[in-house]
Formats: sequence, C-alpha cells, structure tokens
Amino acid sequence: MYYAVQTRITPLTTIRRERLLPARGEVLVRPGEVVGSADVVARCQLPGKIHVVDASRSLRLRRERVSKYLRVAVDEYVQAGDVLAAPPGILGRLRNCRSPVDGQVKQVRSGLILIEATPATFELCAHLNGQISNVMPDRGVVVTTVGSLIQGAWGNGGEAEGVLKVVVDSPHKPLRARAIDVSCQGTLVVGGQILDEETFEQAIEAKVRGIIAGSASADLKPALEALPFPVVLTEGFGSLPLSTLVFDLLHSNMGRETMLNADTQTRWDVKRPEIVIPLRSEAGLPVQAAGPVPLAEGMKVKVIRPPHMGSIGTITHLSALPQTVESGVRLMVAEVVLDDDAQASIPLANLEHIY
Repeated sequence: MYYAVQTRITPLTTIRRERLLPARGEVLVRPGEVVGSADVVARCQLPGKIHVVDASRSLRLRRERVSKYLRVAVDEYVQAGDVLAAPPGILGRLRNCRSPVDGQVKQVRSGLILIEATPATFELCAHLNGQISNVMPDRGVVVTTVGSLIQGAWGNGGEAEGVLKVVVDSPHKPLRARAIDVSCQGTLVVGGQILDEETFEQAIEAKVRGIIAGSASADLKPALEALPFPVVLTEGFGSLPLSTLVFDLLHSNMGRETMLNADTQTRWDVKRPEIVIPLRSEAGLPVQAAGPVPLAEGMKVKVIRPPHMGSIGTITHLSALPQTVESGVRLMVAEVVLDDDAQASIPLANLEHIY
C-alpha cells in the first residue's frame, strides 16, 4: 500500500475550522449559534510592546546626565507625544524627548526609558459563514459550514473575505494588470499565473481583497510576501496554470462570497492555504475517510513532477511489481488516464491524491 500526499479539492463537503485566541480571553458565542464571517466570536487583551526610548540621544547629553532632566517617574502613565525628558526653559522647547506611544514607564536606566505600550484588544472573527459547533472556554470556537473546499500549495499569510471574481477565460491565461479594474474592488481575483509585479501594483490600486492563481515565478516571492492582502497559489512556484479541476470549480462559483486563508506551515503541524466557498445544501454529504487512505484504482490524482506535472487524472491500474521507468530505476507505478484522455505510466511518488 502506498499513501500519497492528499489534497482536498471538493465541490461540497462539511468544513470544520478551529478559531483560537492568541491568549486566554472571553468567548462571546454559544454552541448552535449561527455566525457570519465578520462576526466577532471571542476577544482577549494582548500585552503591549516594550519601546526603548534613547533620551540621551534626543537631548544630546551623556547618559549619566539624563536623570537630571527627567519629567516622568517609573510606573507613571504617559500618552503619545508627552515630554519624557527636557532641559528647563526655552531650550526644553527646542530639544526634548517625547513618548512614541500611550503606555506606562517601566524603567529608566543609563539614559534609556522603557515604556510598555497600553494593552491592545484582539477580536477574533469567525472567518466563515456557519454555525458554532463547539466552544473551548477562554480559548476559542469551532465553526462548521457546508461548501466547496480547495487546498493550495503556497500562501503569503493572512485571511480575507470577498466576492469571487474570475478575470480570465482559461486556466492557462495569466493574470494581467489590465484585467484588474475598478470592478474588482473588494473581490478575490482569480487568474492562471502571475508573471510580473505590475499585477500587484494594479491590484493594490484597485483595492482587491486577495488573489488566487495557479503559480508565480519564484523571483516574485519577496513581492508576494510584502503585499497587504493574501495570495494563494494552488500549484506552487513555476510556470504552472490553474488545474482544470480548480478553475472549473472557481468559475462555477463566481459571484459567491468566498473565504481565503493564505497561512502556510510546512513543518511539524503542516498547514496548507485554502479557499472556502460556503454553500447552502440540504443534500446528504459523502462520508469522508477518517485519515490517509492508500492509493487505489479509480482515485483521482494530480501529477506533481515532470513530464506531466500539474495534470489531473484517474488511476486505472496499480502495478503489482516494480517497473523500469525512463531513468532506468525500477519503481512502483500506476497507469493513469489524464484529463486530456492521454494514458501514462507514472511512479507512485509522483502522484498526489485529490479528494
């Protein structure tokens, strides 16, 4: 038995997602309550950051002389712009040291003033249109919804919600800047490939909420990570278009409210970016396997290495014994009928299970 990497690309399934606070706080909803993606389900207080203010540099004095001109004391609360230290008289108006944030003075030493910023309130949104199926006191909730689910290969981090807008007519057509206009404001834009940074500049100007694409050049990774909105690549880096399966699923749901989670974690507890399209369905859902399942005839798979990289097909036969492949190595292979009706013998290690 061979257990391949699994990718969820399904038009209808039950989706359960944990929404957890970064610190202990207060849960604001109860089990069974219906929530929208923007509804706040929990909140907590996050400790303020420590800011180090160099008063000696601001006053142009030696560090040992700063204490003589201090105007605040340890444990005193200050507001942004308050004078922390200054010489007396007119000189103090020209040369002084001010607080960069609202907070509390925690320590003064060697001309340095440590200020702890005022704690911030963190509000956790549901991020999904669904129902609260479980509550974890002080920590968070589990939101359950029914809809389409697409797992991607890479994301630049962050979450977004918006109306799905496919701006290309083919999964092989790249996402160009000219395809993004004012009608894309507030939407999640879908294209085949990302080829240049001009696309990002136009997307920022048009105020899109996110981008979904098949792939992007690895040279664009720094620019992708600097964007103010999430981006999900369904195939990864390179010159790969959207798979036909993903494109058809996104195109059939164009105009629907969609949730994008571009958080990616590749080590330990692996987390993949995903696209969720909540749907209303009274039909019974297929029962999903409780864990990884071995490859078998009839399974839908994606090829993850050349020469058929990115193609999707169905396994028609699994070899009982190792076969000699083009490289001369003997490997276990599968006979796969690809979407273009071509048949290929592909090593099992080059396949990814799609379900």
